[in-house]
Amino acid sequence: MPNFVIEHSHSVSSQISSNELMDKVFEGAKASGHFPPEAIKIRCEERSNFRLHGEQKDFIHVSAHILSGRTDEQKLEISSSVLKKLQNLSVKSVFVSVEVVDIHRASFVDHSY
Repeated sequence: MPNFVIEHSHSVSSQISSNELMDKVFEGAKASGHFPPEAIKIRCEERSNFRLHGEQKDFIHVSAHILSGRTDEQKLEISSSVLKKLQNLSVKSVFVSVEVVDIHRASFVDHSY
């Protein structure tokens, strides 16, 4: 069930491919031990319009959308595991962040066609 959404600045694409980004996020999600690999969903969204103030020129931000019910410690394990894999990327001048977002369990529905 978890949905990992990777947003990144357009110019990050000159340093790393979307596939490599998605692979690293998958590895981190799997390594967290909180999800079966076959349940992990990942998508990558390039952003051309953004503004960062400071010295960082680019960004990678991962939002992990998971069903509610996990503790703060478990959420930290998930975000830290993903960040650890992203820290191994060969990129320069990039701000990297990861957050966990609760999905309201009672209202979430999905269907596979």
